[in-house]
Amino acid sequence: MKNNFLKNFIIIGGGTFISMFIGFITTPIITRAVDPNAYGEYSIFTLYSSIAVMILYLGMDQSLVRFFYDKDSLDYKQSLLYKCIRVPILLCVLALFAVFAIVKTNIWTFELGNVVLALLCVYTFIQVIYRFSLLLVRLQYKSKIYSTLGIINKIVYVVLALLFLQVGKIGDSISLIMALTIAAAVCLLVSIVCEKSLWFGKTSINDQCEIDISSLVKYAFPYVFSMGITILFQTADKLALNAYGTYSDVGIYSSTMTLVNVFAIVQTSFNTLWAPMAVEHYSKDPDDKSLYYTGNQIITVIMFFIGLTLILFKDVFALLLGEKYREAAYILPFLIFNPIMYTISETTVNGLVFMKKSNYQVVVAIGACIVNIIGNTILVPKVGCKGAAISTGLSYIVFFSLRTFLSNRCFYVDFKLKRFYTLTFLIVLYAGYSTFFPFGVYSVIGYVICVILILVLYKPTVLFCFQYLYKTIERFKLKYENR
Repeated sequence: MKNNFLKNFIIIGGGTFISMFIGFITTPIITRAVDPNAYGEYSIFTLYSSIAVMILYLGMDQSLVRFFYDKDSLDYKQSLLYKCIRVPILLCVLALFAVFAIVKTNIWTFELGNVVLALLCVYTFIQVIYRFSLLLVRLQYKSKIYSTLGIINKIVYVVLALLFLQVGKIGDSISLIMALTIAAAVCLLVSIVCEKSLWFGKTSINDQCEIDISSLVKYAFPYVFSMGITILFQTADKLALNAYGTYSDVGIYSSTMTLVNVFAIVQTSFNTLWAPMAVEHYSKDPDDKSLYYTGNQIITVIMFFIGLTLILFKDVFALLLGEKYREAAYILPFLIFNPIMYTISETTVNGLVFMKKSNYQVVVAIGACIVNIIGNTILVPKVGCKGAAISTGLSYIVFFSLRTFLSNRCFYVDFKLKRFYTLTFLIVLYAGYSTFFPFGVYSVIGYVICVILILVLYKPTVLFCFQYLYKTIERFKLKYENR
């Protein structure tokens, strides 16, 4: 299992690297061609879509993950898919009619206009179906297809965005939104074709999967609340900036997230593979906890090291976005805690999944959401985008803590949390300094101290990573020499 995980990790990581490289080259072009106000409107569009999609899933995607490995037959998996997806699709259709009726009766006016509202409905519907389609690829460890979809999405979006912006007749924000929607539609079609045996088989919906819909809904239902609160938690920063600031503030803040995407190679690859593998491992050997501990230690070292390096070179990365987005350098330090804490918590939250305690996810979401809302309310009016970033970063630490604490109550694993929080505290201090001061000697000193602490606290894990890397390089060299 470990070899398969590493093989798929490398494949998905390679695909993510290509996607990120494309974004790395083209993002500066787009941010220089697009006014921060237009980029802010585009960010608000994706924000509203994320909220809508989270609600429309009804948590049924989590039911698909949890029960996918109960049986190995193709008929069972297809029946499970149909049972999980038909309720979200029905809800999408009802929501579409509701939005149409509201617009027609002039009860409510969408702030970005009816054209964007129509695109929002189409994009959201595509994303709901694509969520399940992409899950099928993930759950079957088809890492090459998963990586290819990511690359296709990035290429189609970039090409169309630049084309529409060049034409310049439909507005900057609509150009980006149309490119995003078309790219999502293309990826949806490709993913369905790749998994046509599951989508278009002849099996009976009801006969092959013995799990009734009520059981699926019972497991999924808490996720409706937790996901709704989670999306509020994840978007409170942008909502606060939109309320207290301007679209330009939202645009600058959102552009900073493109810098944080340096994490994407590790974060996307790891998160894509970890959840299915952990569930499958528990199904086969419930008493073996070594996998969860090892995975936690390795991803902790990797994520913190990348985060520290990103903070150190924040000013260099911010130069890529252009003069209008220069403030992004001081927003970035605390935003790194988003991917760091979320990814590491994926290794510590397993107990809630294994024990089917989906209701605890609501507690996690509420706790983190309250912290983020309070933080944004206090800090955004005073320090703007920096305050939003600080609030978000600290709330993700709370998010990790709640996930880990509640999970360990259900399924205890000794993750050596004392050293984790010691390292986290020091990096919070380093991020705080970097938020208000430019690059200098103290930035380098702080970086060196944090890296040394990682080496001391996680020495066995660091040695294991270096040994594995060395052995991998040696295998590649030997394979190349034998050709």
